[in-house]
Amino acid sequence: MNKPMIADTNILIRLFVKDDDAQIGALVQLIEQGDTAFYILSLVLIEAYWVLRRVYKFEKEVILQVFDDFIESDGVELEEDSLIQRVLVRFREVNADFVDVYLAEKARSLELPILTWNAKDFKKLNCEFYRPQDILT
Repeated sequence: MNKPMIADTNILIRLFVKDDDAQIGALVQLIEQGDTAFYILSLVLIEAYWVLRRVYKFEKEVILQVFDDFIESDGVELEEDSLIQRVLVRFREVNADFVDVYLAEKARSLELPILTWNAKDFKKLNCEFYRPQDILT
């Protein structure tokens, strides 16, 4: 039986970048043993995207393909599976930050508006949002 463990962002980065042979070897061995399942928090996936894009300079589509492959792997469970699946689909369609797409989808699921200064991107995401000056009386 797989014991779920919350994976830190650095675990995902090592798996995706493969830049440390010793750490990759340990992760491969752990995966092959089959005793551990990766439980991935949405926050960790968002941070992993940011690190891969900004630090490692991966292209958006490359990161999304890596995420798709990883998410479909045995022993991987997402904190918000259906929400993240919607985020990934929408993120492919629109030119906005990954975290903004997540916020728009999360706001939709909670039936709450977003408070932001970033009207430009949230307009693209077709969600309810307000700038502080829009609601000041």
